[in-house]
Amino acid sequence: MAAQGTDTRMDRPGRTVNTTDKQVRSQTGERTGTGWGWPVLATVGLGGFALITWLVATKTVIPFDQPLFDAASTLSQYMVAWRDLSESANIPLIVIGVAIVAFLLFTRQRAEAVLVIGVLAAITAGSEAVKLLVARPRPPAFTNDAAGVVYSYPSGHVLEAVAIYGIIAVLLWRSSLPTVVRVVIPILFSVLIAFVAVARVAVGAHYPSDVLAGFLAGIGFLALFAILTGVIARRRAASAAASSSGANAQQASTTS
Repeated sequence: MAAQGTDTRMDRPGRTVNTTDKQVRSQTGERTGTGWGWPVLATVGLGGFALITWLVATKTVIPFDQPLFDAASTLSQYMVAWRDLSESANIPLIVIGVAIVAFLLFTRQRAEAVLVIGVLAAITAGSEAVKLLVARPRPPAFTNDAAGVVYSYPSGHVLEAVAIYGIIAVLLWRSSLPTVVRVVIPILFSVLIAFVAVARVAVGAHYPSDVLAGFLAGIGFLALFAILTGVIARRRAASAAASSSGANAQQASTTS
C-alpha cells in the first residue's frame, strides 16, 4: 500500500519506483539548469573580461570607448538622475548582499549563503586587485572626493550590480513563486543594471570598456554561482528523494 499522495510502481521485479520523487528530481534539474547554458556564460563572461583586461593593460585603444563616452556626455541634463542611479549601486548593494546572506541562513540554505559570501568577497577583492594592476586613470573630467578612488578599470559598481541582482534572479527562478514573478523581476533587474551602466559613463566615472568589463566579469561570476548552487540543489533533491523512497519501501514492506 503506497503512502497517501505518492504514486509508486514496480520498475523491475522487487524494485519499487516512486514516480513523485522522479518528478521532483526532474523539476529540480529544469530549475537548476543541467545543460550547457551556464558553463557557456561563465566562459564567455570571464574570457571576455580577460581579453578586455589585456587590451587595457597593454594600452590598446578600444575603438568604441571615445565615441560612446562622448555620446554619454550629452546626457548631462539628467545628471541628478544619473548620479542617483550610480550611487544606487554602492551602499544599497552592500545592504542587499547582506540581506541575501541573512535570508539564506534563515531558510537553512547554508551552503548557498557561504557561496554568496565567497562570490561577493571574490568580486570585491578581485576588482580592486585588477584596478591596481591595470592602473587605468579615471576619465579626465571626473572628480571624486572619496579616498582611494583613483583607477577606472573595471567598473566595480556594474560588476557588483550584475552579481547581486543576478543572484537574486537565480534564487527567484528556482523558487516556487508564480512564473510571472520569476520572469518579470529578473527583467526589471536587467533594465536597472543597464541604467547603472549608462550612469557610470554619464557621470564621467568610467570609460565604456570599464563598464563592459564589469558586466562580463559579473556574468562570469554569476554563472559560476548558478553552476555550484545547481549542483548543491540537485544533490539535496537526490538525497531527499532517496530518503523518501527508503521510507516508502519500508512502509510498503511493513503493510504487505
